[in-house]
Order: sequence, then structure tokens, then C-alpha cells
Amino acid sequence: MNRHHSRTIRGGVAAAMVTVALLAAGCGSSDDGHDHAAEPMDSGGPTAALTTPPPPQLPEQFSGVDQNDPEAVMVAAAQALFSYTPATDPTQAAGADRAAALLDERFYAENKAAFSVLAPITGAQWDRWASANATVTARAAVTGDNHPPDAPARISRVVAVTQTATTPAGAVLDESTVAVYMSATRLGVWRVSALTVR
Repeated sequence: MNRHHSRTIRGGVAAAMVTVALLAAGCGSSDDGHDHAAEPMDSGGPTAALTTPPPPQLPEQFSGVDQNDPEAVMVAAAQALFSYTPATDPTQAAGADRAAALLDERFYAENKAAFSVLAPITGAQWDRWASANATVTARAAVTGDNHPPDAPARISRVVAVTQTATTPAGAVLDESTVAVYMSATRLGVWRVSALTVR
């Protein structure tokens, strides 16, 4: 593996602001002599409840991912990004397509072409995996490496991703590990918004 290999793709940091307006009906004076203020709120009078909207529904493969946990989102996104079936996937970009639900939409749209050469995989290696009908499975874990200080709406981590290419019979063809420098941005829920592969 080329020690100087580096692939960096970034997306604009989308600032998401959610404003909740609570409209209350005015209670003016009434000449009917009835004391409306004495009525309980559940007797047909105005009611108001502030609720947090549920996170967006994710594809089945991400059903167990806590979208309010940025590290969990990073790990799940990395495992999808770097897992392939070369016999049917035209390029590495197929992994990005599967991970899209956990990526910031702008980041994904701006880097679609770059995803096809994200990991240091040669064309010959990809073709060999395809010929063997191999499956490339990625395992990811957040490391303890240094990272920039966390901000309320953005964090960065170094994620170790190990890719294992296995034949249908279970034979391991290749295994390699890359360091992925990932950032996630809070857009209501957390989404991956930048990454570099080294």
C-alpha cells in the first residue's frame, strides 16, 4: 500500500437551524360572565405540546444506528462505504451509494466522482476480486488518535477501517487497514460531512 496515498473529500458545513414557534390564542375579556381561565386545559380549551421530531427513517441495514451518536454514525457509514461486491459493483462508488443515508446530502452530491477511487485499490485487484466472486467486508472502529476539539455541531475522529476480501468458499484473498479521518456535522441528526483516507 502506498504510504503517501491520500484521498480527501469535503462538503460544505450546512448550518441547520430549527425554529419552533408556539402560537397561543389570546384570552380577551368576555361579556358572557363565564370564567374561561377556570376551565381545565383538557376540557376542549387550547392545548400546546412541544415535541422533538423523530429522526428520519434509515434503510434496514442501518436500523440499529443511533443517529444522535456521531461516532455510531461514522462507524456505520465507514463500514458501508468500504464494503463491496466487485462482481456486481461497477466501482467503489457503489459503497458510497449504500452509505448515502448517513452522509450529508451536499457532501455526497459534491463528491460522487471521488468515491469511485476512495480506497487505495488498483484496477487489477478489483478485477481479481470480481473474477473470484469475492465479497469485500469492512470493519470500522473509532481510534484513540488525536483529533480537533469537538464543537457543538461538528466532531472529527480517526476511524480504522479493515477491508477483507473473501471468496464464497470462505478463503481470504486480501486484508488491509486504512485510517479514515472523518468529520460529522449535526443537521438535526448527525451526518458524515468530510473524510480523508490515508
